[in-house]
Amino acid sequence: MKENPHTFILGCTSLQDYIAYTQQKLGTDYPVRLLPQIYHRDPAEMREHVLRALTELPPDTETVLVAMGFCGGSWDRVKAPCRLVMPRIDDCISLLLTTTDQAVFDRKEPGHLYVKDKNPGKTSFRKIFAAMTTDKDEETKARYHRDWQRYYHEIDIIETEINDSRRPEYAAEVKSDADWLEAEMAYVPGGTHLLEKLLAGQWDEQFLVLEAGQPVVKQALETAGEQTPVTGDGQEHKAAGEQTPV
Repeated sequence: MKENPHTFILGCTSLQDYIAYTQQKLGTDYPVRLLPQIYHRDPAEMREHVLRALTELPPDTETVLVAMGFCGGSWDRVKAPCRLVMPRIDDCISLLLTTTDQAVFDRKEPGHLYVKDKNPGKTSFRKIFAAMTTDKDEETKARYHRDWQRYYHEIDIIETEINDSRRPEYAAEVKSDADWLEAEMAYVPGGTHLLEKLLAGQWDEQFLVLEAGQPVVKQALETAGEQTPVTGDGQEHKAAGEQTPV
């Protein structure tokens, strides 16, 4: 695949393995900057790091490919100094759950938790719970645990090309978390479909394409607008007489 040498990927460590896999699959070698996943604890904090990363782009950057989602408002009203291409999705989980060309902002199901990493222990919900309640007494921890059990009724393993999630030890790790929550465990399809389109320049209604100085607006991400499809070589392809949207 022919790649644009002035393209830069800005993503999150949550998708590090998937970005690397997609680059290898497509034969691209775009420079990548990954923002630590821990900044998701506070959208305002993540937004600060997004803005800083955009000010530190290589001076010859023409296009930034955003390999992450809106992430709780982390990209709200953010402006880039160059063209910016962003999937119309709310977060990294919805990105990996996208396996078709239909634009859907949030693909998650209420009351579901999701596991996507090569190592399921990386997203152990029992460990996350323990870290969140280290300063709580036992009675409070038990109450919070019951709250989690009431709200979360299923843990879904996202089956992708890279996580080998059917291996027994993987399923056992997730099943342990599910039992702790008294929840079901299931498999759901997923993959790098949206990342592949992003890196290949196939920017249809699943993507928001902004020119330098245009702000990211949540409403524009949630609603697939009418925009000129961009495919393959990253060039616009318009039917005869079609107007390029403003």
